[in-house]
Amino acid sequence: MIATTEKIEYGKEVIEFELLQEDRKTLSIEVLPSTRIKVKAPENKNRQDIIKKVQNKAKWITKQKRYFVDNYKKPDEKKYVSGECFRYLGKQYRLKVIKSDIDSIKLKNGYLIVEYNLKTPAKLINKWYKDKAISIFEKELDKCFKQFIAYKIDKPSLKIRKLTKRWGSYNKNSNTITMNIETIKANKNCIDYVIYHELCHCMYFSHNKQFYTLLESKCKDWSKLKNKLEMLIL
Repeated sequence: MIATTEKIEYGKEVIEFELLQEDRKTLSIEVLPSTRIKVKAPENKNRQDIIKKVQNKAKWITKQKRYFVDNYKKPDEKKYVSGECFRYLGKQYRLKVIKSDIDSIKLKNGYLIVEYNLKTPAKLINKWYKDKAISIFEKELDKCFKQFIAYKIDKPSLKIRKLTKRWGSYNKNSNTITMNIETIKANKNCIDYVIYHELCHCMYFSHNKQFYTLLESKCKDWSKLKNKLEMLIL
């Protein structure tokens, strides 16, 4: 698989898209709800021919982007009241809030049950997400890094933050992977994809052919997992 980032111009607008050339017979163009654009094409297809076909669909692409901007609504801001849905590891749980003489939170029979006293439900849930993220991300990093030991690189340290435009990042200077805490809402396969992606940056800083070759060798379904993450919306 060959993956690159390309651009075309349509009027005054610059359209950036991700181009994936893989073992397939046809070309497809997809505009995601996040307005990101993915183009999949046969591996032996000439790059300029692909870009020309995308250029021919520029009007449709901009129309789709406008549709999502105007009509796609991100999940409403949580009010932390009973009945709301919360995601955790790829599943949805119905919130049940109970006034109590203790502060506790647990998953049971499809419910996220929050008993609160001194702390608000919002603070309890946010701390619960962070604690779970620290535990699970560390465990998954240990597991994924085993596939990189042969490359004689140091294991990166881990930070967890709220990121607005990405699921993870890698800082070469500090050898640190930063994971978006929102990733804890995706399943473990998606979490592993993000970790593998960032570990590959330990070897290749840019998204070049070598980077994607390495990524695919460690995470064969990375493209499908990335699509799943895209649908969660940052």
